[in-house]
Amino acid sequence: MDSELTGRNVKVTKDLRAMADESLDRIEKIVGRGASARIIFRSQKHVSIAEVTVIARQHTVVGVAEAPDLTIALRTALEKTEKQAIRWRKSKVEKKRQAKPISAVLSEVPEEIIAPKGAAAIARKNGSATSPGKRKPSGVHIVPAPEAMALRPMTIEEAVKEAEAGDHQVFVFRDLAGDLKVLHCAGDGLVRLTEVS
Repeated sequence: MDSELTGRNVKVTKDLRAMADESLDRIEKIVGRGASARIIFRSQKHVSIAEVTVIARQHTVVGVAEAPDLTIALRTALEKTEKQAIRWRKSKVEKKRQAKPISAVLSEVPEEIIAPKGAAAIARKNGSATSPGKRKPSGVHIVPAPEAMALRPMTIEEAVKEAEAGDHQVFVFRDLAGDLKVLHCAGDGLVRLTEVS
């Protein structure tokens, strides 16, 4: 770490410089490379003051300490600076983005994808429909794989080939007109196409 030591009415000794360099190396590991430090030593009557300022890319940390001896003041100021750097690093790690809960993801999915329009009619026809009061929760199938979604517009034939080649049960794509479509591939070779409006 680049460091600048300044003594005001005080002589900066080699011991002070060595102690500062050792502690600043530890602080640099916390705040990252490219940081610089300024250390100012002052003496007022019977009190010695050490002020440590570490300037990193994203944050500035300052530690000031007073003591009867300059060595003790420097050590205390460096400890304060290191504690602030650690606290800043922890807060930075805790602020990382968290994954969305599944309920938020489901609220963004259009209803047609979860339950296609003709699903209720097919269920009634097969005799598996339940009364509205006793409705069973449907098994929502969420496909998190990004390869189950086409990046470019394609024809239905291309989409079927792509879904079969990737062995996907659900494949989302846009046709050449830009309309969103969903392919449901059953295990028996039957492919259903759902148009999302």
